[in-house]
Amino acid sequence: MAFTYLCAPFSVSAQSADSLALEALRLEREIFVAPSAADANVALLAKAEVRKQQGLYEEAVRELGRLNAWALSEEQSGAYYYQKALCQYLAADFEGALSTLDEARLYIPSTSAIHSELSLLEALAAGEQGEWVRSEQAANRLLANAPEEVKMEVKKLYANAPKLRNPMVAWYLSLVPGVGQFYAGEVWSGIVSLAINGGLIAFGVGEAVAGHWLSAWLGTGIPLSNTYFVGQERARLLTERRNARVLRTHNDLLREILLQERYNE
Repeated sequence: MAFTYLCAPFSVSAQSADSLALEALRLEREIFVAPSAADANVALLAKAEVRKQQGLYEEAVRELGRLNAWALSEEQSGAYYYQKALCQYLAADFEGALSTLDEARLYIPSTSAIHSELSLLEALAAGEQGEWVRSEQAANRLLANAPEEVKMEVKKLYANAPKLRNPMVAWYLSLVPGVGQFYAGEVWSGIVSLAINGGLIAFGVGEAVAGHWLSAWLGTGIPLSNTYFVGQERARLLTERRNARVLRTHNDLLREILLQERYNE
């Protein structure tokens, strides 16, 4: 199940949208008339699965939030935490997924078979957050019985994990025009920012020295107030984009390796 949804989270279900919507409506009626909390939980878990198949991951999480926790069986409890963490991951709520996984560790027995699926999700969600130590620990648990060549491949991947840069550091570095862009790895953008802002400052100083205060203000003060602060914000955005790009490259490869190994078990 994890392999299907993590490989193609936005794929269209074999069922039509109309049939899934009708099934969700039918299950809501079951929930409403359920004779017991346990019966309502069964219908709620099924409805959350329907929402997931519809690609409505946040709605699936909300449906799971309606469960009567005290009436969950051990098997249902495992399904609850797995489905909630999976839907949060698919909705790009990686922090929420990790929080759910922390909670699952407290309530699901260590002997439960669902732990391998939870370790897979933890490795992927922590990777998306750039939490490499936690991600690697979860991956190692998942790959405990994997071939040595797979373990070495994953170990090498983590050894070369990208180092993320702080967007706010880029913003502050841009107090000196261009430096924040250099920090973000955008050399040409930094050169352009340095040239434009440096040129405006040089022009303004020259005009002020010559006693042309009005042209110094109009030709430097007003344009510089835009290019300078825009340069700071751009440096921050470029750093965020750089982080997203390197994370995507690394985590796509990590997901491919872990899912392939899980699928082959």
